[in-house]
Amino acid sequence: MTDDGNHVSACEVREVPWVAIAPVVRAIRVLEQMVSEGELLLNSAHHDFPFFHGFHGALKNSSLNRRIREFATWANHEAESHGLPEQTIPEDPHGAIGTSRFRRSLAWHIARRPGGLIALAIQ
Repeated sequence: MTDDGNHVSACEVREVPWVAIAPVVRAIRVLEQMVSEGELLLNSAHHDFPFFHGFHGALKNSSLNRRIREFATWANHEAESHGLPEQTIPEDPHGAIGTSRFRRSLAWHIARRPGGLIALAIQ
C-alpha cells in the first residue's frame, strides 16, 4: 500500500488477495503450472514470436490488442458454427476493443454478478 492507502498495482506482491470465483481460481492454478518459477505468464519472449524484436517482460499493448481481436474472431466463428449467431460479438460502433475497453467491459460484467461490486471494490 502507498502512504495514501492505495494498492500498489505493479511490481509488488499484493498483501490483499484478488477475489475470484472457484473456476477462475482453478484456471489460474493450471496456468501457474505452465510457467517456470519467477517468469511472467504472458512473457513477450515466449508468447509473441511473430512480433518479437528483443523485447522482454510482459506482452505489449499492441500484442494484447491483437489477441483481443483474434479472440473475438474465434468466438464469433464458434458461435456461428454451433448455430448461435445471437451470441456473436458485434462490431462496435465506437471502434476496436483494446485493452482499456476490454478491462472496463470485464469490470462492467463483474459488477453485475452477485457480490461483484464487493469484488471490484477489493481489487
